Amino acid sequence: SDMVHLIENYYALPNNMGFTLAVDKGKTDKEGNKIYDTVGYCGSFEETISLLRRKVVDQRLQNGLYELSEALEIIQATAEEIKEAIVCKGGRYDI
Repeated sequence: SDMVHLIENYYALPNNMGFTLAVDKGKTDKEGNKIYDTVGYCGSFEETISLLRRKVVDQRLQNGLYELSEALEIIQATAEEIKEAIVCKGGRYDI
């Protein structure tokens, strides 16, 4: 399939409506094919990236109590990391 690896264990899967944001939790079916958990359906790649950003930020902020300034740094760093990953894959990043 034409899955696009985003960051960490997140992938974008093109579908007829746009993209599915999916996460690889290491599960496989009986035949040994990877099973991805669906995070959400998005109408465009940009929407997929913003959903990814929200999810990853939520995940990172869950790991502890942060001051607002630290939380904002995590959000910024996450956005940068995603941007780098997309640019490395030759994608445009104009979000």
